[in-house]
Amino acid sequence: MEEPGESNVSNRRKNSLSDVEVAIIKALIAARKHSNQEIAGLINRARGDAASDISSGRISNIKNGQIKKYADIAAASPAEIEALMAKAAAPIAVDDGPLSPARLAQLLPAKPGAPGSLAITETDRVECKKSVSFVMKTIAAFANNKGGYFVFGVENATFNVVGLPDDRFEKFDLNKLNQNIRDQLGIGLEILLATHRIDGKKVGVAYIGQAHTKPVIFIHNADGATQGHIYYRYPGEDRLISSADLQRLIEQRLQQLSQTILSKHLANIMRFGIENAAVMNLATGEIDGKAGSFLIDEALLPQISFVKDGEFVERSGAPTLKLIGEVAPTKATVVAIREALEGYPLSYIELFRRVKKATGAKQGAIDAIIKSKKMKANKAFSHYAFRNNADRVRYEETGVVKRGAASNYNEAAVRLLIKELGGSVVL
Repeated sequence: MEEPGESNVSNRRKNSLSDVEVAIIKALIAARKHSNQEIAGLINRARGDAASDISSGRISNIKNGQIKKYADIAAASPAEIEALMAKAAAPIAVDDGPLSPARLAQLLPAKPGAPGSLAITETDRVECKKSVSFVMKTIAAFANNKGGYFVFGVENATFNVVGLPDDRFEKFDLNKLNQNIRDQLGIGLEILLATHRIDGKKVGVAYIGQAHTKPVIFIHNADGATQGHIYYRYPGEDRLISSADLQRLIEQRLQQLSQTILSKHLANIMRFGIENAAVMNLATGEIDGKAGSFLIDEALLPQISFVKDGEFVERSGAPTLKLIGEVAPTKATVVAIREALEGYPLSYIELFRRVKKATGAKQGAIDAIIKSKKMKANKAFSHYAFRNNADRVRYEETGVVKRGAASNYNEAAVRLLIKELGGSVVL
């Protein structure tokens, strides 16, 4: 049977060619200005529907005369070629809204050979209802998954389009629905409404956006749901969430929270400058930054637990932090984390450079003397520079030093090393 022409293109199979398209392809082949791939691309862009794209193999078939039913179709005129080029060059309209006509046409396709019926099933995104009726369980389930659609005016089991007989959907009180959602779920959700026509019948479509913070939990017994229950949308049904899906939602929430906090801290670091920023460990009192590290006295830590005990109050629209505890700067005891600095001012690098300059000794020789003389454990020459309070306490209680702990040294250490290496000590 011969394929229909351009006037009946909407009724032909998606990937078949109309007579006009065949004529244009023949003209483009004869002009020898385009490859098979380029010709197929021009046809596909003019169609504007990725689902109906043709391959370059179809162009080869026409070029080689392998499709007999196209034999009598003459090449297109220059005007027809120009019209196709203009259509192919036109920008593709992009409408990615959840209720855009293109999205709804894709979501609610007609069933071939069955007018007034949809070729769909109830998935994890679509819930069909004959009349306008919002179910809170389904709203919560959509919100906990990736959002979804109520389609009103379509029978649930048969997916026959019955349409909406009146303007009840258009007059629906969206504010009241939002209030019910806040009362029962304790959150706000994105809800959008639109009407759509299928075979001349009006249906109502409500889009329920996914929640920004999951899981969404019922805070009251309502609509057949129990307080504390978490519903999730599975294909064709709303049911209590599985342990695996709940674990995934919790992990996503923790990750989202971490990213939010990290973004806030990074913004502050960039605002203050990296050189002026530091990180405080409230458990140990350690503050570490580019300019150095130090400890807050343990006695002061309980008074500055403002991150844990703080609360935000709002006045004139500006959030402020209420600080719990009296923190008097004049009484604050700030102890250097490298508490050995007082009396032990030299780092290992500084010690090494001083000794090398005086003796020319290599690092291995210097390290050997430090080890043989047990200088790191002898306060006559050095003091451990603990990086946190826990390491210091551990050393004081057990005498065990954390592996890799650094030490600071004094002038006596410099003199001993120079003497052991045979150098002259310059006072």
